[in-house]
Amino acid sequence: MKPAQLLLPAVGLVSLLAGVMLFKLLQPDASQTNRSASPTDMELHSIPLIDLDGRQTLLADWQFEILVVNFWAPWCAPCRREIPALIQIQREYAERGVRILGLAFDGAEQVRRFADEYGIDYPLFLAGNGSSMYNAAFSNPSGSLPFTALLSPQRDIIYRHNGELSAQQLRDQLEIHLQPAQSLAN
Repeated sequence: MKPAQLLLPAVGLVSLLAGVMLFKLLQPDASQTNRSASPTDMELHSIPLIDLDGRQTLLADWQFEILVVNFWAPWCAPCRREIPALIQIQREYAERGVRILGLAFDGAEQVRRFADEYGIDYPLFLAGNGSSMYNAAFSNPSGSLPFTALLSPQRDIIYRHNGELSAQQLRDQLEIHLQPAQSLAN
């Protein structure tokens, strides 16, 4: 076999290995899924949120027992499937101090149309040019959608989930994290 004939398979093998390494590097560490925020994490309470009308608020302004922050986009098929479950959970758990916040990775008009079509009744915000900041702050290094994080009242991340989240999965996590707070109140 001539050296030129060996070049193509060698380049293909190197490309494949580089792709696998890059994929592994960008995947979230499974051990990070349920950890609390560390001192090196970005201060979540100071994260700005821009609503569909361009008004800014801070994550700290949302004082609830648990905040569920969901990263999504109208063009994302798993996000579209997940939205009805989030609407249902918001209604079921509102009286227990749970609030869902949607962080959309699309333009205001597309998000507004989608929200109207699906009847989204929880607050929506736009990632805009801050998508890398939000992904870093919530430890979503792959930037995957959908992505959901549960935050404690102290704004520590108490649960993360990459990919579509079912109503039952979210209910299970809320029950785990609400019980200690409910027990202390009694």
